[in-house]
Amino acid sequence: MKISIIFFAGCALAISVLLSPDVATRASAQDGEKANATVIARKGFQEVSGWITKSAEMVPAEKYDYKPVDTVRSFGQIIAHVADSLNYYCATAAGNKMEGEPAEKGKTDKATLLPKLKDAVDKCNTVYGSDTGKLEPLLENIGHSNLHYGNLITYLRMMGMKPPSS
Repeated sequence: MKISIIFFAGCALAISVLLSPDVATRASAQDGEKANATVIARKGFQEVSGWITKSAEMVPAEKYDYKPVDTVRSFGQIIAHVADSLNYYCATAAGNKMEGEPAEKGKTDKATLLPKLKDAVDKCNTVYGSDTGKLEPLLENIGHSNLHYGNLITYLRMMGMKPPSS
């Protein structure tokens, strides 16, 4: 009998806690934190993708094959890699598979890559602008994009250009 009374008292306490305004406030706060994280991620992506796009636009077509040493990617290969990565991470966040032929396996000239990069950025902006995307791949995308923007900064400086973020 004592166990039944303790069990029912425990259940009543649990129900009252779950129905309390504090629990609703905590759930609402968690929703707000996710929404805030999404806004922050969107801003972070817009910043780095803007810098990468401006870098791709400002480098002359004849410099897309530039690389400081033979053991690293050319400027164009980095742009192709970033375009592919944007497509991969944003498709993953949206619950889809990456579509189309990877840019890295094709031509790495400016005329080919700049539209592919801009298309990838547009697709990502759609995913970052929705509430349906998974946050983790979107955050990974920002980190990866920043990593390669760092490469582009070095290449731009070596070509005598000022990076867009400076």
